[in-house]
Amino acid sequence: MAKLDEIAELLTEEIKEFENSVSRLEELQAFLMNYKIKPDTSDIDFILRQYNDHQKKAIEDQHKLMGNVIYYIKKSMTFPKWATKLFCGLLVIIFLVLGYSVYKVSRIPEIRQVAFGQGEEKAVGHFRAFFEASPEASELYQKWREPQSKK
Repeated sequence: MAKLDEIAELLTEEIKEFENSVSRLEELQAFLMNYKIKPDTSDIDFILRQYNDHQKKAIEDQHKLMGNVIYYIKKSMTFPKWATKLFCGLLVIIFLVLGYSVYKVSRIPEIRQVAFGQGEEKAVGHFRAFFEASPEASELYQKWREPQSKK
């Protein structure tokens, strides 16, 4: 029986401690129910405002850059590589032909002079051969020439 008394005594002590714990919990619950928490979000608001301002600025910068890109794209014209190469090749050929033409045109007076000299030599040679072949014509020519020189 002594053991039962001891166990009963231990159980009563445990029940009293449990009742004390429950009463403390009830007091704590009542205190917490009446306690009003006022959250202070000023630091978070400051950080969020800063981040928002930074994001707005970044978006504005991106809009400006995108506007510039769109402007230059609308202003630009694209040509295929083969068309550009063909155009450059034709331009080189045109300049070569023009240069050769200018060179030839600038030599026209020289060519005329040479042609005139050759024509004169052929004409004189032809007349000499004619006059050597027919001495009568040569005499008539000399007579015709003398009165002309006197005037």
